[in-house]
Amino acid sequence: MSGRQRRRVVSVGAVSGVLVRRGDRWVLGNDSEVRVLEGLRGERGARDRLWALAAALDAGVVEAAGLRRLNGRLSEIAAQERPEDLWRVRVPGSLMAPVAYVCVCVDNEMLSRWLGFALAARLDANLVRGLLPGPSWVSWIVPQRRRGTTWNRDVHWISELPESFWARLAAHEDARLRAAAAASDPTARPVVLESLADQHWTTPETLDLVVSNPRTPTRVLRRIGQRRWGRPRPDLRVAQNRAATAGLLAELAKDDDWELRYVAAWHPKMPVRALRRLARDESGHVRAAVACNKSAPPDVLEDLASDDVMWVRRNVAWNPATPTDALEALLGDRLAVVRAAAVANASTPVALAAGRVQDRSLRVRQQVARRRGMGADTLTALAADPKDAVRWAVASNVQTPPDVLDQLATDPCYRVRGGVAGNRRTPLATLRRLTQQDQWLRTCVAGNPAVPAAPLAVLAADPSPNVRSGVAENAAAPARLLAALADDDDWYVRASVAYNPAVPPAVLEVLAHDPETRVRSCLCGNDHAPAAVVDALRTDVDYWVRAAAAAACEQRGIATTPKQSTRR
Repeated sequence: MSGRQRRRVVSVGAVSGVLVRRGDRWVLGNDSEVRVLEGLRGERGARDRLWALAAALDAGVVEAAGLRRLNGRLSEIAAQERPEDLWRVRVPGSLMAPVAYVCVCVDNEMLSRWLGFALAARLDANLVRGLLPGPSWVSWIVPQRRRGTTWNRDVHWISELPESFWARLAAHEDARLRAAAAASDPTARPVVLESLADQHWTTPETLDLVVSNPRTPTRVLRRIGQRRWGRPRPDLRVAQNRAATAGLLAELAKDDDWELRYVAAWHPKMPVRALRRLARDESGHVRAAVACNKSAPPDVLEDLASDDVMWVRRNVAWNPATPTDALEALLGDRLAVVRAAAVANASTPVALAAGRVQDRSLRVRQQVARRRGMGADTLTALAADPKDAVRWAVASNVQTPPDVLDQLATDPCYRVRGGVAGNRRTPLATLRRLTQQDQWLRTCVAGNPAVPAAPLAVLAADPSPNVRSGVAENAAAPARLLAALADDDDWYVRASVAYNPAVPPAVLEVLAHDPETRVRSCLCGNDHAPAAVVDALRTDVDYWVRAAAAAACEQRGIATTPKQSTRR
């Protein structure tokens, strides 16, 4: 290790300290100790912060180069005056573990409260999603692939914490933080959770964790759900707990508080009898929640289809359990948002959806043009629509006749021509004409699975990396072509190869060692990647690759064993 690498400057407010590497540990350098201690007089808790940063460095949860960013996030958390505003501090997933480690090393009330909230991510899987945030907050997300789609949450950082963190947490002097840690443990014993719920000093935040835990006994959930709360509302988590029994949910459906009834109405285990009662609730929010519930009986959805509240009717039109008669009525609703939802519903017969081809709303006509199974006559009529968005939907629909696609290939709107270029039903002669135009259209053609191998080989040699990337994404591209593109100089092209489901396993094994982190991260999003390759990336040197690999293993049900990170 060089001299530069052996010395690191850590800043805490107006105080700076020099950390020196001695053996395998970082310590405060003797040459700066006197100066730092003099400067610490005006900085409350700065000395503890310096040692805590050094402890995080020793534990291996942060690189020396990341200490400045880490300290900046700690300062933002500690500067908050109200605990309920802690969620406003944005902490990226790669810094969650280091921040958590420092929190158990420093005696600071705000840092302890933040850690209590952050540990709630351990219980995310036990909460009904879609209406309330998790017990803590939505942290930064892990990219599934380069085109913007993402997994729901980044909770991999918890597995980054070493055993020393949990040992420090168990021995922490703040009893409330120890309680939060126990309450957020998804393997906690029921008797421990019941004891935490009964403690007089237990905070609402800790109760929030108790009622979110899958191991909490029903009698505890019932007791907390029956109490009246201010803010925060632990009782709302009772209705969000996937382990809640049908009997408990039926009791919550009778509560006087409309917010509690609203959350309970979303639960997939809500009994039918309770759903019928909630469908007649005086609150439109509650009825709208029932309208979204796929467990609602058909006759209830039929009644809600004529509700006075627009959002109720829109949710009924969206629900795939809605009967055909109700959907037919909603197709004639006075509001376009309701009609569009009914057209988009896969349970709506195609013949009924086609009846809105002349709808006055652009949104509705666009949904008609997008529907699978739509007849040739309907799509031909929509191909002459004055709105570009409707013609683009027709151009992208695989049921559109080839002669209509050939006509739309000369459309003045570039998005419409792009839809034709990517449509697998477009005639080959039309695709060849489109490859003679601009780069964007060539990229669209390159990703078309109907393009034969010979034209794809020509596009694979295109000077534009975007065009080559389109070929690399094409699941119909020959294996030899994909193997060649895996050696492309542009990482963008290699990332597309890594995500392609048709790539041979041997090529993916090579890309798992690609120097570009975004390539390895995209490989984790490939559902056809060998399980052993994805599992091995859980020990990658980059945090985001490890997080993507962990999320992929969880989604695919790949059995894994905890491993130590290979970070240096």
